[in-house]
Amino acid sequence: MRDVTWCARFVMRLREAPRHGREVSFITNIDDVVSSCIEHVCYDSYHGYTSKSVFKYMHTRGVSGRTLQSLFWMTSNSYTMSKFEENLCHLTPDAREVLTNIGHTKWARAYFPNIRWNVVNIDVPHFFVLSVNQRNVLIIMLTEAIRDYIQRIIIMLTEAIPSLTTVLTPYVEMMLHKRMQKSVQWKTTKVPPEITSLIPPDIYRVFDFKKTCVVDLNRHTCSCGKRRSLGIACCHAIAVSRHLNIHKLPDMVNIYYRANVFRTQDLSHTNPTIYH
Repeated sequence: MRDVTWCARFVMRLREAPRHGREVSFITNIDDVVSSCIEHVCYDSYHGYTSKSVFKYMHTRGVSGRTLQSLFWMTSNSYTMSKFEENLCHLTPDAREVLTNIGHTKWARAYFPNIRWNVVNIDVPHFFVLSVNQRNVLIIMLTEAIRDYIQRIIIMLTEAIPSLTTVLTPYVEMMLHKRMQKSVQWKTTKVPPEITSLIPPDIYRVFDFKKTCVVDLNRHTCSCGKRRSLGIACCHAIAVSRHLNIHKLPDMVNIYYRANVFRTQDLSHTNPTIYH
């Protein structure tokens, strides 16, 4: 009971750590002590489960099958609700029942209620969960271990800042270049406006040799769902940019992914996992 009480206090302080009024999301395993504390202490924050723990939970409920793993990950990683429902239908009735009882907003990317790149994700170190469950570590030692863990990550990111020579962070630049190469042969056509408007719609159809997606440049959206979820231009949006001879990388991502923004961040108040 004492460990659970301390865990609740720790989670409360963790929730209060981010500044500037930003939203906080907690992602935990489905059946650990931290998960239970968050449900009671941070009931007004988003709380989801790791996909791996949900998959393991299905096995504890007797759900199995040769194609279960591949179908589950296809469903979990779907960017749109329509694609999610399509993949979900391929799972067995038992699997669908377990996942529905958990709640789709708890584990499915398509049902995540916020924009992923604009939410601080608080990742509790795995050793913290193990130690609380085993009840074999003094609280002061556990607190020091967590502080050391976070401090090491902040130092690692701080040391990496001087080496940033690109406009965007290296991971995002690499991702954009890969998507440029992938979409080089895709076909793009402009959708003619149906009604007159002061702001004419800038909508395009992109055929990627498998399906056709609709890109709205004014709203910065694509029907594939990736642009909204990640804040990074998807292959379809990049194909439209190429069609229009627009090649400015910074315009293809949210401002948070720019190297100059990363340099100006106070890392002591920033979750390290939000940047790539």
